[in-house]
Amino acid sequence: MKVRDFTWRKPVTISVDASITDAAQMFSDQGVGALIVLDANRPVGVVTDRDLVVRGVAQRVPPDARIDSLMSMGVIALDADEEVDELYAVFARHAIRRVPVVEHDRVVGMISLDDAMVSTAAELTDLAGVLSTQIAFPHARDEASPPAVVRAS
Repeated sequence: MKVRDFTWRKPVTISVDASITDAAQMFSDQGVGALIVLDANRPVGVVTDRDLVVRGVAQRVPPDARIDSLMSMGVIALDADEEVDELYAVFARHAIRRVPVVEHDRVVGMISLDDAMVSTAAELTDLAGVLSTQIAFPHARDEASPPAVVRAS
């Protein structure tokens, strides 16, 4: 399975020179917990609602300061054609909860750890249904074999 199969959230992006207030308004309007920060349409950072509180409000950063003063740099993104196993590995290796998805340096989505759990659970539910059917009706899909012919000697 590919990362693109788990990418069902559109990316919510903000310009690198937008203000902290602009970001807070986007969090409110879009109902998301993370924004991908873009510079000339390239991802350069991620800022979360928690970053606004911990790095912004708690440190008394002025609300008109640029959002890049609060963002995490060194974006860890995955290509949409990457295998889902790599997504799981990224979550584990980097202790992050959200991963931007890109196609040729263009952001096409965002996958949260929660999204991955829901998608994986749905796949497992489908697989469990197949298994349950096979247990309940073990030969339902088998072709009927021709009757054995026993010749008396």
